[in-house]
Parts: sequence; structure tokens; C-alpha cells
Amino acid sequence: MAAQVIAPNESLPAAAEYFFHLDALPPAVSYSSSLELTGWLFHRRSAPIHGLRALVKSPLRPVRTFKARRKRARPALGAAYPNLPDAGMSGFLIEVDGLPLGPATLELEVRDAAKNWRTIFRDRITTLPLDWLGRMRFPQLQDSIVRRLTPPNGGGDGAREVESGELAEIKARMANAATVAAPVAIRSVLLYVTSKSNLFIREIADLVCAGFRDAGFNAELLVDTIPQEETPDDTIQIVVTPHEFYNLFLRERLPRGELQRRTRNLYLLGTEQPESDWFHSNLTIAPYARAMLDINPLGVEGYRARGLRCIHLPLGYHPMLAATKVAPPNERVVDLSLLASLTERREKFLAEHADFFAARHCHLRLVPIGFAKTETTKSYLPVNERNALLQRSKILLNIHYSDLRYFEWHRMLVGLANGCCIITETCEGYAPLVPGKHFVMVETGGIIRACEYYLGHPAEREAIARAGAAFIREHFRQAANCAACAEQIANGRYFSLGAGGDEKESGGVPLPAELRESTRDDDSLLQAIAKDLRTFFVPKSRPALTNATATGDEKTIAEIAEKRRGFVERFALQEAAVRRGEEIWSISDNDSFPAYSSPAISIVVTLYNYERYISQCLTSLERAERVAIPGGIEVLIVEDASTDRSLQYARAAQRASELAVRIVAKKFNTGLADARNLGLRLARAPYAFIMDADNLIFPRALRLLYEAITASSSAAAYSILCRFGGRPNDRRGLLSYYDWDPRMLVEHPYIDAMALFDRAQLLGLGGYNNELFKIGWFGWEDYELWLRMAASHLSARLVPNILCLYRHHEAAMSNTTNLFEIELVRHLIQRYQPLIDEYQPKERVFGVEWSRLASPSS
Repeated sequence: MAAQVIAPNESLPAAAEYFFHLDALPPAVSYSSSLELTGWLFHRRSAPIHGLRALVKSPLRPVRTFKARRKRARPALGAAYPNLPDAGMSGFLIEVDGLPLGPATLELEVRDAAKNWRTIFRDRITTLPLDWLGRMRFPQLQDSIVRRLTPPNGGGDGAREVESGELAEIKARMANAATVAAPVAIRSVLLYVTSKSNLFIREIADLVCAGFRDAGFNAELLVDTIPQEETPDDTIQIVVTPHEFYNLFLRERLPRGELQRRTRNLYLLGTEQPESDWFHSNLTIAPYARAMLDINPLGVEGYRARGLRCIHLPLGYHPMLAATKVAPPNERVVDLSLLASLTERREKFLAEHADFFAARHCHLRLVPIGFAKTETTKSYLPVNERNALLQRSKILLNIHYSDLRYFEWHRMLVGLANGCCIITETCEGYAPLVPGKHFVMVETGGIIRACEYYLGHPAEREAIARAGAAFIREHFRQAANCAACAEQIANGRYFSLGAGGDEKESGGVPLPAELRESTRDDDSLLQAIAKDLRTFFVPKSRPALTNATATGDEKTIAEIAEKRRGFVERFALQEAAVRRGEEIWSISDNDSFPAYSSPAISIVVTLYNYERYISQCLTSLERAERVAIPGGIEVLIVEDASTDRSLQYARAAQRASELAVRIVAKKFNTGLADARNLGLRLARAPYAFIMDADNLIFPRALRLLYEAITASSSAAAYSILCRFGGRPNDRRGLLSYYDWDPRMLVEHPYIDAMALFDRAQLLGLGGYNNELFKIGWFGWEDYELWLRMAASHLSARLVPNILCLYRHHEAAMSNTTNLFEIELVRHLIQRYQPLIDEYQPKERVFGVEWSRLASPSS
């Protein structure tokens, strides 16, 4: 069922007045009683918008209204519409809860400049809620049933209607569009790119330029150059890609009228997924161009559906895709690599299957979406390093950016050129490649089983990798694709709405029978129930010891003030006891402790009111691979004067443990930073692993972190963390997912405390900052330490795999501290101004937008 934009019913219909877009249409049938709508909305002529709301109308229930959260950043749109100040903060979120059973109507209404509510969107939705299964602790069964009931296309008919405001703007701009030139032989191609583009775009530009040259054209790639307003008839100009070239370069150089005139002589090469903000950004300039080009058939369809001329320019093989500065390895030692930007969908998938990745040699290279991927961006591998990694990798895994089944051609070609077996979710737009022959394509539920199968069947895996590499080298070269595109341009073959001409996709070669059968078993209802029963009787976690939940609540502020007073008082008592020569802690060792006189790693476990978790924590440490760590490990549990039975539970776990365990029982509760500093001072090993008692590690974590830090001069080594809720199998997402990058760190925190440190370097920095606790800023001591490392020009090393588990509490200390985040960030600015001067964060600093810091109300 397609969504409906309200038909015009007056001279200036509401829908046509606004740029309006939903990131994903509501499903025709929802199996959840809640629904989340995200998108963007702003007025075409910059008139004010006083509100946005969703209405749910059901025959048997009163109308329910849900207010949108607005003013959310959409930087790509802000850059695309520089004359409309509301575009950059046009994002919205609407959380619809309690959808009625059966059919209903969903409407979106905007409150216009005259403060009248006007409908701009209507859709029908049928709700058959299965949330009760999740509440009864059968989430796997719920997911399995929903997967079976949901059609492959997500429940829609695939015919997404274009929002009328955007379509009206496109038609208006096409009045000034370029005329189609008469057919002519093309001899020269000028390609334009900006130095501010992401490296991914620069690489595509290099690839396309090389393809035109190899096809016999005079091709030149021009960087930060204004395109020519007139060129010889045998010369074409191509911009790669418009949303970056215009927004980051050309709009700053040319006035609007001249920019449009020069665009009439350009072809614009798109590389973005349809319906993304960047795709919509391209639509602002596309109507003026000779035509759009796109690397993916889905992108071509997206432009043609809006009445725009568009030609398919496929990416293809060129030797540069496999270029490295090192000799090819003798064997592939990396089981699986994943190279992708981090989206909510990918994060959910990786967290759900963390056990699989943790048990294997995986390289999960994640990069942020809203951060430029340049030569200085650490998470984005340079081309030579990336190719070298893929030449050591058995499998290149592809998980889609969103629910759109977009075949990411550049990533796939790079994987094939470097000899990987590609395993991907079901895609569209992959022709002329053949699934099952040139790459492996399965539904999302079968991805992990497919990886397990092909890792266990190397001959089949290598055969697919060889077939894919041979096909693109022999039959799908960039030169041929560029020549075919030039021929279409020369012959005036500008396809418009509904035109065909693209290669049809093969149904593919069937998967091996064993894999088909096991994938079917993995998705069975009985398997789902079995997974749920494994955790059914595990108790849910209790919330943290604070009832602070509502931002700005006076009671919460009073509680934090009292907590702050208590820490100041206890610090004073502790310092007075030290001056009197009194013991402020006691030490007890188990029988194994004396046998490890020179451990390689000291694990500092901070314990406060976590009586229920300390045994699980110690068990996870006992399962660690310790053979490859010379000297072994010791565990220091620093018990911070808990008010529950944490100390008794810790001693019971200590007696039962085979590890060398020392318990340091503090007399005064002085907080996390002070407890960690005490553990660091008492530790005997050159390296210290920091963790809280409610967290866990996977067996390979300590060994891999130790290998990473000893192979470098880094002050710390950390891995990706998997967040979980009350039960270890209740996976919520990831932490510490990006490489060490001070430039990114100054903008926002992203690395947790759970890491392996060079103890001497950490103590040389002064350890953790106690002052933040004394003034009531709880949970930020980790971030402050990472900032201090960056300011001291020390580095940390990421082990790009999920190796640790972080327990997520609904009301953590850092969440309550966020009540004072403006005050805290101003404190950090004063302390770390040199870092700000060095890296010059643009949109935000230390996790807060500059605009909020400048606001008088802040």
C-alpha cells in the first residue's frame, strides 16, 4: 500500500508548500503497537513552522495525537539549501505509541505560519501487535514470527510517491534546465571533484577518470576547479558527486545565477542511496544539469521517477582497486572484514551477533556518518592499507546501510578485486554479477550461518572468490562501462520517467543444500523459543541507585547536590585519616595470588553495590585466553565501601577462583575515579585493564589487547564493546566503535573506560580526575582522561573487533550528570582550549552543539 500525499484542495495546497520527507514509510501492516517516524520538513519559502504532529484515527477509538520532536540536525540539507535557514535543522522524530488493533489512518499535520493545522500526509495502517511476546521475555520468538509475516519488500508495494513540494520544486527548476544537445562524437572528458570530498568520492573519481582514459578518451581529473561555462562540442564535463562538489566548494565560489548557468553544461554523477539526505541534496541542482549519471540502477530509477534525465554509469574493474604497497600475503589470516559507516541498523546487527565476531579473527572497521572521511580520519583506512587488509581477508561482509536493498558497488568491486568471498544481505542492482556464483547473497537471518558455512568450507569459498574476481577482470572493466556511458550521451539516450534499458538481474545459483537446510533451521520457531528459554530465568537488572530520570527535575537536582556533598565530605574524612596515619583500606589475597609475582596484566575491577554481578565478572575473566600472556594476570577488586553485600560476594568469588585475586576493601566511598587510582597504584603489572564489576569480557579480549599494546608505543588499547541490558544476551548496541582520533574526540565522547593501559603512562598523566566527582559530575572521568591523553599527544590503539560486554543501566551516573552538561562542557573548554584550537571542531564540542553553548538560556 503506497503512502498518500494529500491531493491539492485549494490554490496553494499544503503539501506543495513544504519540502517534506519520511526516511521510511510506515508499514502497511505493523506487528508492533509503537511506531517511530523520522524525516525532515521545512517551508519552500522559509515561512515559520509552529508545530508538527501525528494523528491516529480509528473507528473504535478516539483520535490520538503525538507531538513531533523538531529542530534536529540535517546538515546535508542545510548545505543544499543555503538560502533557507530552517533546512539544516529540519529533522524530526515522532514516537507513536499504542496503535489500535486493526485498521487505522495515520496523518501528519503541520502548523503553518498562521498557526492553522494542515494535513500534508495520510496513510492507512493495520496493526496486529506482537509486543506482548517481548514483554513475556520471548523476543527471539517475536522477531522470528515478524520476519515470517513481513513481505520481502517490507510491506509496501515499492511504489513510493514523491512528496509534492519537492516534485513541484524540481519541475519549477527544470524550466531553466539544459537543453539536450544533438548527438556528437565525444573525445574529451573533464571530471571535477573537490579536495574537501570524502576519500570514497575521490577514489570513485579516480576510477572513472582512469576508465575513460583506458577507453581512449582524453580524460582529466580537476580538483577544486570551477567548471567551464562553454566547452567544445566533443567535450563533456562530469561532477563527482554533486552534493559534495556544490555544497563544499562551488556554492562558495559562484553566485546562484552563474552556478545555475554553468550547471547547464554539466553531467552530475550520483553515488548516494536513494531517499538519503545526500540524494535529496542532489535534487536541488539536478534539474539544471544536462543529465544525472548514477553508479547504481536504484539511483537511476530514483532520479527518473522524478522526471529527471539519468544514465547508468556502472563502476567496474581497474587494477587500482587492488593496488597496495606490500607484497600479497601467502595466506588469508583474517576470517572476516566489514568496512562500513555505522548506522543504527548495522549497530543492531553487530551487537546481536557479537559472540560470533568475538570468537573469530574479524576486522570490523566502522566510520561515523557525519564526520568527513579525509586523509586525517583515522577510522577510514587509506586505499593501500584497505586493499592489504582485504588481501588478508577470507570474507568481506556487507550489511545494508538501511532497509533499502542497495548493492554497494564500490565496496563489492574492491572486495572482489582483492580476492574476498563477499557475503551480503539480499540486494537489488547487482547485475551482471550472479549470486551464488560471483558472491553469496542470503536473507538477513541467514548471514551468520552463511559465514560459518563458508569459513568451514574453504574450497567452496575460494571458488566463489576466484569466479567473482575473474568475472570483473574479464567482463566488467571500468573502461568498457565508461565507453558505453559516453555512447549513450553521444546518441542522446536520456532515459526519463519509466524508461527501461538496464540489464536484468539473474536469479542466481542456488546455495549449497547443507547451507539452505541449516539456514532454514536457524530461523525456525522452535529455535527461537530455545534461544529465549536460555535467558528466560536470568533476572533482569535493577536500575542504578538513583531515581533521576527527568531532565530539569528539581528533585533530581537536589539529589545530585546531596550526592556531591557526600563525596566532598568523605574525601575530607579520607584525607584526615591519611594524615593521622590510619589505614583507609584493607587487603586480602587468595591462595593463588602469591604464585603470580610478576603478572603481565593487572585487571582493576571497581566494585560498588554490584553484589549480583561480581561473580559473573570474575567468571568471564577466568574464561580468558591467558596462555599467550607471559606472566599471566592478576585481579584487583577495589571494593568502594558498598552499602550492600558486595564485599561478601566478592570474597566468596575470590575463594572459588583459580585466578590470582586480591580484594582491596576501602573504608570510605569516594567514587569511581579514586577507586581506579588506588587499584592502579597497588597493581604490579606493567599493563592495567580497567573494568567495572558489572561488565564482562569475551575469552580472546585480554590476549588481543595485550598483543596490540605491546606491538606499539600506545598508551592504551581498546576494542569495540557490546552494550547489553539486564541479561548478557539482551544486546542493545555498541560502544568504543571508532579508531583513536583526537579530532573526533574533541567533538564528542565515543570511547569507554574498559581498556588496557600502559600503567606507567597512565600514572604519569596523574590517573583519573577526582575533581569531577567532588563537584558532582559523575561518569565523565573516562572522557576527561581520554582528552588528557590527546592533549598530551599520547595515542590509543583500537582492536577492531567486539571483545567486551558493557552493561547498560537505564539510569546511569553519566545520565544524571547530563542535567549539568552545559556547565560541564564549559569547564572542559577552559581546561582543554589548546585541543579546541588545534582541531577546531565545527558543529559541536565535547558532545554539545556550539549553538547551545552560545545561547543565553544555557
